[in-house]
Amino acid sequence: MKTSKFLLFIFYYFLIFQAGHVYASKYRQKINKVVQQYSQSSTLDPNKALDLIKPLLKVQKFCSKEEQNIILLLLSEAEIRQGDIPSFINTISSLKRKNPVFKQTVLKFQYAQCLTKYSVYKNEAKTALNYNQSAVQSAKKSRINLRVAEAYQNRSFVFMTLNNKDSSIYYSQLASKYAKRTDSKIALAISFHNEAIVLAHFNTLDLAVSKELLALQIAEKINDAYFQSIYNRVIAEYSLEVSNYKEASTYLLKSYRISERTKDERNKAICDIIRGGISLHVSGPESAVSLLISGIKKLKSLKQIDWIGQGEEFLGSAYAKAGNTTDALKSYNTALLNYTKLGNKDKLASIQEKIGIVYYTKSDLKQAAYYFNNSIENRLEQREQNKIYITYNWLSKLNSKKGNKEQAYVFLKKYVDFLELNTTSNDARKIEQMTITSSREERERIIELQSETLEKQLKEKKILQLQSDRQLFGIIFIVVIVVLGIFIVIFRTRQNRALQEQQAAEMSQSLLRSQMNPHFIFNAMSVIQSYIYENTPERASKFLVNFSRLMRLILENSPKEFIPIAIEEEILNKYLTTQKSRFENRFDFAIHIEEDLFFKRAMIPPMITQPFIENAIEHGQLHTVENGLITISFKENNNLLEISITDNGIGRLKAGKKKKNKTHNSMALNITNERIQILNKKYKSKGSLTIQDLNQENNSGTSVLIYLPIINETTNFIQDEKSTNN
Repeated sequence: MKTSKFLLFIFYYFLIFQAGHVYASKYRQKINKVVQQYSQSSTLDPNKALDLIKPLLKVQKFCSKEEQNIILLLLSEAEIRQGDIPSFINTISSLKRKNPVFKQTVLKFQYAQCLTKYSVYKNEAKTALNYNQSAVQSAKKSRINLRVAEAYQNRSFVFMTLNNKDSSIYYSQLASKYAKRTDSKIALAISFHNEAIVLAHFNTLDLAVSKELLALQIAEKINDAYFQSIYNRVIAEYSLEVSNYKEASTYLLKSYRISERTKDERNKAICDIIRGGISLHVSGPESAVSLLISGIKKLKSLKQIDWIGQGEEFLGSAYAKAGNTTDALKSYNTALLNYTKLGNKDKLASIQEKIGIVYYTKSDLKQAAYYFNNSIENRLEQREQNKIYITYNWLSKLNSKKGNKEQAYVFLKKYVDFLELNTTSNDARKIEQMTITSSREERERIIELQSETLEKQLKEKKILQLQSDRQLFGIIFIVVIVVLGIFIVIFRTRQNRALQEQQAAEMSQSLLRSQMNPHFIFNAMSVIQSYIYENTPERASKFLVNFSRLMRLILENSPKEFIPIAIEEEILNKYLTTQKSRFENRFDFAIHIEEDLFFKRAMIPPMITQPFIENAIEHGQLHTVENGLITISFKENNNLLEISITDNGIGRLKAGKKKKNKTHNSMALNITNERIQILNKKYKSKGSLTIQDLNQENNSGTSVLIYLPIINETTNFIQDEKSTNN
C-alpha cells in the first residue's frame, strides 16, 4: 500500500515537472524578445522595464542555467533603474558567484555596465573602470551609438565618484555627442540629464539647470510623461539647493501632478521629500516633519536608500531647527548609515558636519570636533575645498569656546578670506542684476511717456488722414495688384525656365549614366566570369553580393534630387570596392566624412561624384601606379558642402594622350557644371567645380574640388540647444 502511494506520488511529481517544462518553453522565445527590448532599456520607463521581467520570474526555476542567468541580469538592470540599490547589489552578487558567460553582444554589454555600477557602490573605482572599458569596447564593436553613449556616461559617473571633474565632464559630453547620432530623441534627453547630474555634482548649478531644461524641452516635445516628471523634479532639486523656493515649488508641483497621472509612486514619494525640504525653509519645521516622515515611510517600502538618506537628512535639519537635538541626531545617523552604504563621500562629509553642529549646540565639544574633522577628511579626499571652509568656521567657534584662541584665529582667517572672495563675486552679481533691472524699469517709463505723446498726435492726425486715405486707397490698391501681377509672372517664368534647365540637365545626366552603366556592368560580369573560371566561388559570390547591392542603390537613388550623405557613402564604398576587386586590389581608397554632416542629416545630389571617381580609376590608371590611392572627403566650409576627390594617378596630361573617348569626359564635366549652376540659382549659393593637377611640378595626380549648397533633411538638436540656452 505504501509502495503504491509512493509510486503514485512520483508519477504526479513527474507530471507536474513536465508541465512546468512545457510552461517554461512558452516563455523561452519571450526571453529573446525581452533581451531585444532591453537593448533600448535606458530609454524605457523603469516601471515598464520591470513589467517585462515579471512574467519571466514565474518560470525561472524551469529554465536552463544560461536562461536563469539572463533573467537575473535583466532583473538587476530593472532594479537599478528602479533605484532599488540593495536588491541590485544582491542580484549582481548572486550572478557573479555563478561566473556566467553570455553569448549575445547586448548581454555582454549589459553585464559589463551592471558590474561597473556594482563596483562603484562597493567603492572599487579601479575595478569599475576596468569593467567600463569592456563595456566601451563592446559598444564600439556593435557600432550602436546608443550603447556607446551609455558606456561613456557610466565612465563619467565613475570619474564623478573619484571627484575627477575634467574627466567626468569630458565623458558626459562625449556621451551626448554619441546620443546626438542616434535616432532616439529621448536618448539625447537622458544624455543631457546625465550631463546635468555631473555639473551639479561639481557645483556648476547654472549650467546643470540649463542642461536639465533642455532635456525637459525634448521630453515635452515627444510627450514622454515619465521623463517629464523626472526632469521637472530635478530642476526643483537644483532650485532648492540655491534657495530659490518659488521656482522649486513650481517645478515640483508639475512633477507631482504628472506622477499622479502616471501612477508613479516612487517619484511621488521623492517629491514629498523635496517638498519637505522646501517647507523646512518656507513653512517651518513642524509642517516639514509630517511631510518627511510620510515620504520616508513610502521610500522604505520601495527600498530607495539614496532618497531615504536625503529624507532623513532633511528630517534631522527640521528637528534641529525645532531644538529637538535627540531626534535630530537619530535622523542624521540614519542618513549617515544610508550614505555609507552608497559610498557617497560628499554626502557623508555634509551629514558629518551637521552632526558636529548638533553636538556643538549641546556643548559636547569633543564629539563635535570628531565629526568636524571627519567631515574635513572626506572633503579633502573629494577635493571639495569650498565646503571645507564652512566647516573651518565651526572649528573656529569650537576652539574659541575651548579657549584655544590662536587655533580659533587660524580657522577664522581661512573662513573670512574665503567668504570675502565669494561675497565679492556674489555682490558683483547682485549689483549687475540690480543695474539691469533698474535700466529696464527706466526704459519702460520712457516708452510709456512716448506712447502717451504719440497717442495725442495720432488723434489729431487721424481726422486729416481719413479724407485723404479714401482717395489714396483706390490708387494704392490698383498699384499693388499690378505690381503683384508683374511679380507673379516674372517669378513663374523664372521658375519654369529653371525647371526646364534642371530637367534637361537631369535627362543629360541620365543619358550619361545609361552610357556608363553598360560598360561598367560588362566589366563587372567579366570579373565574375574570371572568378568562376579560376574556381574561386567564394570571391565570385562576395563580388556579386557587393555588385548587386550597388546596382540596387543606384537604381533606387539615381532618380532622386537629393539623397542622404550616408547613402552616398554606401554607394561610393560599394562602387570603389567593386572597382578595386575588378583590378585585383592594385589600388586603395579612403572616404572621409565630417561627423557633423551625419548629425545635421546633410543631403547631396546623387551620382555627382561618380564621373570624377571613374576618371580617376580608368584614365588616371591607378592600377598601374605604385601605391595607387583615391581619396574622397566631405566637409562643411563657409556654409557650403566641400567635396574633394584626389588621386595619385598618371595625371591629366598623360591621360589625355591615351584617352580614347574625350566626349564622355567633357559631357560629364558640362553636366556637372550645369547641375551646380541650377543648385546655385535654386538655393542662392556659390557652388563651383575646379579640376587641377595634384602635383604641379610633374603634372601627376588629379584634384577635383566641388562646392555645393548645404541641404539638410531635418532640423538638428544643436539648434534646439542654442534656442533653449537663449
